[in-house]
Amino acid sequence: MSKKKIYLGLAICSLMLGSCQKLLNIDPENSLTQEDIQEVVKRDPDKVLSPLVTNLISQINGYSEINSVDSKNYSVNGLLLSLKGNDMVLAASSSWLKTDYEMRSYREEGSPRVQIYWGTFYRYIYIANQILSLIPEVDQTDLSVANKKLMNYKATALAIRAFAYTNLMWLYQDDYMHGGKDKLGVPIVDASGTPKPRATSADNWALIIDGLKEAVALFKKGEAYFTPSRTDVDGSVAAAFLVRAALTVGDWETVVASANEILAVYPELFNQNDYTSSGMTLLNKETIFGYEFSSVNGKGTSSFPGWMNPKSEGGYGGSQGHWLAIDQRLYDAIPNTDYRKENFAAQAMDYTYQVSGAKVTFPKYTSLKFDAVRISSAIPEYNQNEIYIRSSEIILAKAEALARANKNAEAQDALFQLVSKRDAAYQKSSKTGDALLTEIQLQRRIELWGEGAHEFLDNKRWHIGVDRTTSANHSEKKVVPAGKDFTLQIPLNTELNYNDQIQEQNP
Repeated sequence: MSKKKIYLGLAICSLMLGSCQKLLNIDPENSLTQEDIQEVVKRDPDKVLSPLVTNLISQINGYSEINSVDSKNYSVNGLLLSLKGNDMVLAASSSWLKTDYEMRSYREEGSPRVQIYWGTFYRYIYIANQILSLIPEVDQTDLSVANKKLMNYKATALAIRAFAYTNLMWLYQDDYMHGGKDKLGVPIVDASGTPKPRATSADNWALIIDGLKEAVALFKKGEAYFTPSRTDVDGSVAAAFLVRAALTVGDWETVVASANEILAVYPELFNQNDYTSSGMTLLNKETIFGYEFSSVNGKGTSSFPGWMNPKSEGGYGGSQGHWLAIDQRLYDAIPNTDYRKENFAAQAMDYTYQVSGAKVTFPKYTSLKFDAVRISSAIPEYNQNEIYIRSSEIILAKAEALARANKNAEAQDALFQLVSKRDAAYQKSSKTGDALLTEIQLQRRIELWGEGAHEFLDNKRWHIGVDRTTSANHSEKKVVPAGKDFTLQIPLNTELNYNDQIQEQNP
């Protein structure tokens, strides 16, 4: 590696965390080389890397590239994608979210929406690359305390970088197994920030899969495959990212093996009370990765709970009247013996907001899934914990991978492991082939409704389009065939105008 001055590291730290510059203020004249600073990192990883990695994780919890009320953070941006499907209904809105629900101006190169995802995920990549550039070659045979910390810091940066590239590939190229494999992906950038051309999809996915496998291995060596805190990026989080990526590229063996390792340390699922009364805010049991609210990092009225909890006083999706509902067709597909059905209004329901006293009527099918009570009397409902990954998703991914590998009996067992806990009357499936896959797809739609943009991304992976024509409660009877309309164009204002290395735009 060529020698670089420490001013690069100082500039990076200044951008990421003001106090970090003080930590690295050991060479005011910037005479240290890259190798010198790596020696400091090697001797005392916490001194340099702890604030940087903490900041990297906080990016997922913090503001997105465009800090508008309808695109404030990672979770809300996922909501924008969920609205572009069959299963979520914008039941009431004066203005916000309408273009997303109507699938207008969301994928063209000049749309603000394409800038949000591109800028947000490349910011994660930029910060992760800067951290990785400060870490020396890691000796995995050295199990000293300092070296284990070094391995875990490197693993975290690798995992989040791969997570960001995964999201970019999901959004900015066709699905891997439906034509995207042989097309161009997104630029693979390095710590210098120099503009790069689009890499191949194969190179992108190799970087993602290899990076996640390395991250999981490092976490295991560093004895951090599982940590009790659900806000940590540990080995189980990296493995969950790997499950998602491997499912996308059709690596069924990796999906199943990684899922089994995760489920070994997350054996417990939410019970009925957890599932129907917590508003999906519990950072225990099946929660693998999430965000914990504090007064320092609260996201305000336009947080994900602020949009998703209709009973949120002051929330955009609460008392401000932008309510979300489940599609009637999916609601009807949930058996009455399945307690997940309780998360949606069986009929129109009256509600009075506690502080303002305003009286409203929520339409039939309104989502109550994220209806969380106040943490305390002084904290509004829109300030809540959030779940990013649950083990339920991992079970469903395992079931799908087994079914696609023609291991029908094992897939049936995996599906039963989850659904029998949600529906006491559920009988183990005897379906095989495409019928079994269809059943697994239905259970994913029910279990993960409203979470993490899963429907949009699953529909793209399954090559399913949007058709709302037979829905009783969809107001926008949209029909969008599977294909290019689910692949975003590369943003013009924030990338193409500044990067002449990119010569190819998506159709």
